[in-house]
Amino acid sequence: IIGYYMSSIDHNEIQKNYNNIDEIWTKEDSWHFYTFGKIKKFIKNEIKLLDLGNNFTLLNAGSAGNDYEINCEKHIHVDLIEKNIIDKPHHIIGTIEKLPLKNNEMDFILCVGSVINYTDALCTIQEFSRILNTKGYLILEFENSYSFEYFLTNSFKKKANIVNTFYKNKEEKVWIYSHKFMKELLVLNNFKIIKSKNFHILSPLIYRFYKNEKVASKFSIFDSFLSYIPFLKNYSSNIILLCQKV
Repeated sequence: IIGYYMSSIDHNEIQKNYNNIDEIWTKEDSWHFYTFGKIKKFIKNEIKLLDLGNNFTLLNAGSAGNDYEINCEKHIHVDLIEKNIIDKPHHIIGTIEKLPLKNNEMDFILCVGSVINYTDALCTIQEFSRILNTKGYLILEFENSYSFEYFLTNSFKKKANIVNTFYKNKEEKVWIYSHKFMKELLVLNNFKIIKSKNFHILSPLIYRFYKNEKVASKFSIFDSFLSYIPFLKNYSSNIILLCQKV
């Protein structure tokens, strides 16, 4: 991690962009709607397999108000956009890089929808490790610099880099992190990775050359096959991990 340096993405810019969006995941945006489906399925399956019951506390980092149908004792929503979470019984308006919570206070952390790509990943993962119980769980999803979307650019395979990507047919700035670097950060902060799932493998390559996310998203049907090929799966645009603090 020597030489790793983070400048920051402007939180005011994020607030301005997302304040104007009524619904984060819509069918019209086929690329991100597919992503949402994959995330929901992973969360549902893993929480069921962990057999936690509903007697646990959960931090939903950058939730945009999504509950993901999780039943738990206390569900804390965190988001920069007030309107998304103001009606939730437990909510924190602000960045996930610094949270007003005690050490070892949470049993479970959810950070999906590429939320970590809007933050300094090192700060965020350190903060998650601080507030999570030993043996607590983290589900983390992020955008990977090995994605074919960045093929033939100087961002391809970078540990960390700011890039212009797309959301709701508009360009936006985000951090991208390599899958190797993200795993290094997790291990350094006392997390072990239990399971990972890769998606959007071929579709980013199509997007790279056609610059049309609707056309590209149709190629995500090949994910279920390609994700079993060890060499290829590392080049997915999105990776979701189940981790445990040890």
